[in-house]
Amino acid sequence: MRRHPNTSFGILFEGALKFLWCSVLASAISLAICTAVRAEEPLARAHLGYSIKHPLVKAGWYSFSEKLKTEEDAPRLKVFLNGPAGDDFSAIENLARGHYQFGSAALPSFPETFPHAALLAEMGLVGGGNELAATAAITELLAIQCRPCAQIFDKQGIVFLGVYGAAPFVLLSYDELNTPLAFQELTTLTPGTAWDRLIISLGGKVTQDFSDAGDLFARGEISAAIATPLELSNPAVKAQTRHILSAPLGSFRGGGAFLASASYWQQLSPKARGSILNALPSGIVSTTIEYKRISDLAIEEAKSEGLIVNQAAQDLTAKIQKHAEDDLSAIIQTAEKRFGLTNASEFVSQFLSLYQKFEKMLAKAQTQEEAAQILKTEIFDQLKQSKYGLAPKE
Repeated sequence: MRRHPNTSFGILFEGALKFLWCSVLASAISLAICTAVRAEEPLARAHLGYSIKHPLVKAGWYSFSEKLKTEEDAPRLKVFLNGPAGDDFSAIENLARGHYQFGSAALPSFPETFPHAALLAEMGLVGGGNELAATAAITELLAIQCRPCAQIFDKQGIVFLGVYGAAPFVLLSYDELNTPLAFQELTTLTPGTAWDRLIISLGGKVTQDFSDAGDLFARGEISAAIATPLELSNPAVKAQTRHILSAPLGSFRGGGAFLASASYWQQLSPKARGSILNALPSGIVSTTIEYKRISDLAIEEAKSEGLIVNQAAQDLTAKIQKHAEDDLSAIIQTAEKRFGLTNASEFVSQFLSLYQKFEKMLAKAQTQEEAAQILKTEIFDQLKQSKYGLAPKE
């Protein structure tokens, strides 16, 4: 698997920066974010391998912990930013061993262990560009619809609690590229094999060197990169970028934003589990919206510095969308051969159905709170407090 497209953004060392959500002092090595709730409530710790500026921390876990404070029978939560990186398997192992109670992990980084999450990462172009709808669809799919997924999570000693929608991909290049013909001249760095097939279908080439994009640009080994606008924080990439193409290029999907230790979860009362489930929609929605916000800010900053931002031409957009539809069979074959899945076709169909459902529902939401309520009603209210996260039957 290629690296998580937001890993470099997520694990930046923040030095001695201190960030307080309540009156807790934290060292530069173990930065703690705590929630002030009643002393008699049980204590839970989350250890995350992301920087304080990462949307998952700044918006997701903050919103989750704030909502948790309003729930009865909720655990006290302390969040530490000294956990393993999301693409480090110890993020899973530490939860399984009960070293702490909550965490996050880039599940697609471990395709042999979490093949359905790896499939989701290949499905970044599938469905459409509404990342909140995709996030809701994936969360329901993994939490409710996919029985093999529940068995895998149980085997690994974790409880799945939700994913997040990352920033949408754009095309970064020195030259203007806004026609299908222009793509025939490209050598592109992409975030995965699904995007490889897209570039090849348009007549371009892809690199098999997955090192730093800035270095590849500087050596002339690539002429474009499919990445998030956040990649422009890399000075070497920014120096080689004059044009940003906004097109339906999808995003990274399948990251485990909220995970729990199964041994901890099983010790909680049903009411305590219910309080956590009630608080999750706020964190999930906040993360996805924050990703979109900072992505838009990165583009606006780039425009202010003279970079040219283009919307994909109609004929190019049509070709990308047509490819995404036609590529479903290749995605399914990849999942069967590469990830060993036997239910890939059903899984993809379930995702598409759920995406369409949430796209329609979320279109009616006028506020972030209304969007979170839709996720709560459609997903988390359907999870039985007395059963969810306990050992599933074979």
